[in-house]
Order: sequence, then C-alpha cells, then structure tokens
Amino acid sequence: MDEYRLYELLQKSNIFLSGGAGVGKSYLTNKIIDLYNFNNKKVIPLGSTGISAVNINGFTIHSFFIFGIASDINILKNQDKKNKKRLQELKRILQEIDLIIIDEISMVSAQLMDMIEYRLNSLSFNGTIMCVGDFYQLPPIVKRDNNINSLFKQEVYAFESGAWSRFNFKNIILNEVKRTSDSEFINILSLIRKGICNREVKEYLEKLRDNRIVPNIEPTYLFGRNLEVEKMNRDRLSLLNSDEALFFWSIEKFKNINEKKLQSWFNSLPVLESLHLKIGAPIIFTINKWGKFVNGQKGIIVAFEDDVVLVRSEGKDIKVYMHDFEMLEVDSDTLETKAVAVLSQFPIKLAYAITIHKSQGMSINSLVCNLDYLFTPGQLYVAISRAIEPKLLQIEYSGTNFNNYLNRVIISNEEVDRFYMGLKSEN
Repeated sequence: MDEYRLYELLQKSNIFLSGGAGVGKSYLTNKIIDLYNFNNKKVIPLGSTGISAVNINGFTIHSFFIFGIASDINILKNQDKKNKKRLQELKRILQEIDLIIIDEISMVSAQLMDMIEYRLNSLSFNGTIMCVGDFYQLPPIVKRDNNINSLFKQEVYAFESGAWSRFNFKNIILNEVKRTSDSEFINILSLIRKGICNREVKEYLEKLRDNRIVPNIEPTYLFGRNLEVEKMNRDRLSLLNSDEALFFWSIEKFKNINEKKLQSWFNSLPVLESLHLKIGAPIIFTINKWGKFVNGQKGIIVAFEDDVVLVRSEGKDIKVYMHDFEMLEVDSDTLETKAVAVLSQFPIKLAYAITIHKSQGMSINSLVCNLDYLFTPGQLYVAISRAIEPKLLQIEYSGTNFNNYLNRVIISNEEVDRFYMGLKSEN
C-alpha cells in the first residue's frame, strides 16, 4: 500500500491503518499528511498521548475536542454547557476539515471513542478519519467501574465501542517489517505480539539474556519505570570526568494559557527542562530531522556551545540546534493552525536509559531491555521491537524463574485476537 492509493481511499472512506512494530505506519501517516497539505486539503493530526501528538506534529485528542476531564458522554454533555463559545468555534473548524488522523489508537478507550463520535456528529463533521496503531501494543488505561453488573463485560478497547462499527472502517494492515531484516527475530516478534509464549519464544529470549553487547556506542537501557531511568542516567553521567554543561528550555507564550494545560503539554514533550550533558556522554535523538537524524538514533557528545551541540553519530559530526516545539490551536477565523506557545530545547536525551513508554516510535541500535518492572500488557513486545539488530539486543531480568515470568507477561488477548481475525483487509 503506497500513500497515493491510501489517499484515494481516504477521499470516500474512513481508514484503520494497522500492523506490528516497525512496518512503516508512522512513515505512511506522515506521507498522507504531506499529500493533503500539497493538495490544499485540511488535515488535523491527533495523538492519543502527548508523545504520539508530538511525533506527528499535532494535537492531543482531549485538547482538540475540548473534552476536559470528561470520562464519558453524559459528563461531557454537562461540561459542554460551560463551553458553548468554544464549541461553536470547533464546529466551524470541523466543517472545513477534510481528514482527522488519530494516532496510537490502541491507547484510546471505548468510552473515548464514543465521545469522539459524539463530538463529530454533533458538530457536523463531513470529512473522513484515519485511525493508526496496533491493538497488540500498549492498551488504554481504563478505570474499572465496579458498579457495572458482572453479567456485562466492560468495554475497554476502541474497537469494542459502538462508534467503531458505525465508522465503518476500511482496514489497511501492513505486514512487511522494515525496522529489522533478521527473519528469525521478525518471527519471534510476531509470536510475542500475539501473546504466544511457546518453547521457541522462551529459548530465543533466554539466548538474548546471554547476549553480551560490545558495540562502538554504549547500549541504551529500557526500563518499565522512571525511577530506574533517572538513577542510571544520573549515576553513569557522574562517572565521566569531562567538560559539562547545563541547558534549560526556554518558553514563549503568545496568549494566556491555562497553567494545567500548559504543564500537561510540557510533560508530553520528548525533551527535558534541564539537560545536563558532558563531553563523551551517549545521547539519543528524540525527534526526526529529515536528512540529519531520526528518532532513536544514537550519538556521542563531542562539543557544545550556547546555541549548538556537536554530536558524532554514525561516522559523522552533526550540529544540533535547539528545536522549537509549538503548542498549536486552530484559528477560528482563518482556520489556520497557529502556535500559542513555543518551547525551545535541544531534541536529545542521555542514552544511558529511557522508559519503555518514552521509546514510542524509536528504532534503537544497541539495546538492553530490563524486564523487572513491566506493569501493562504489550510492554515486553514494545520494548524488544525497538531493536534494529537482535545481535545488539540484550534482555535483563533479576528474578529467579524467567520461564514463569514470561508466562505472566506474554499473554494472549482474546478480544484483540478475535478483532484481528475478523478483519477484512484491503491489501
């Protein structure tokens, strides 16, 4: 499926674009955005999380649709009574939009999907939507409702909502893995993605525990929790006896913005408020800069000044400048997207360690995955599927019975299995 064929389908159909990690979903999504812009059509990219919104240079679902703290349609209707002016502006915007893209759809709950449909219907949206993601990856965070009658199952995933069937998606499932070319690794990833924990999977992962990585660049560690990430970055950096620098982000606001909303946006960005660097420290790029570096690419700090950091990566020296992250809104008069705040910081982080959730969208060469604190389904798959080369992938686990642990964290999901088995794909 190329972007031109997908563009044709989007003129008349809603699309669900899916497939496992590393098959090119993000690449194709960005190509579609470029095509819409080239043809002077209006497209709004939305992310289910702050990270995914940043990755596609868009908005979060909650901020764009003015959902606030509402968790279901009834609460939303009451809340809307106080937002009539803003909703009129949103209605005008929606009537001019040709395409809405919702990225990382696996993290959108059934209730949120129903809220999206309610908003689109009530404000007369006439365009199409494209949902992008893989339901075998990170699931939505849903607060269980103990008041629901036990005879009825609580819907969790977006595809379990009534809205999903009414959107009548055409399904595009990408199958060719582009992140790695190792066929055995691709097969193991496919099994783990579907929750299959057989002897073949266990033996392969056991071998990864024995891998000893000796690359030119120190490996990046993935942890399930922030606690271990912060400690490793702090401890490893302190061991370097070299020149150091501290860079703070700068913020420019063009209008008054709710402080909670602003703080939520800060937290979603893939940069740090204070970036502590030393010469010789390994770093990882956190955005794509076409022609220069990509999200997940690694390097070593060579030099720094006030306005530039010199990074040696993949055999060449790259001048890295501060990147401007824009907090966006749609102007209700011109219907153009404009920045209401700009935050500037170097788009890099120390590469000693990052969390599995923050590795979203990355392709990492030389990787150690620590599996001690996994707390949600799909985390193990997301972690190891960041790897480009399995020879440069190592697994750490400090528990006593690795086999039993794998049985607990690699589990099949009957709802997701049934959903994908029932899909009719367009390609």
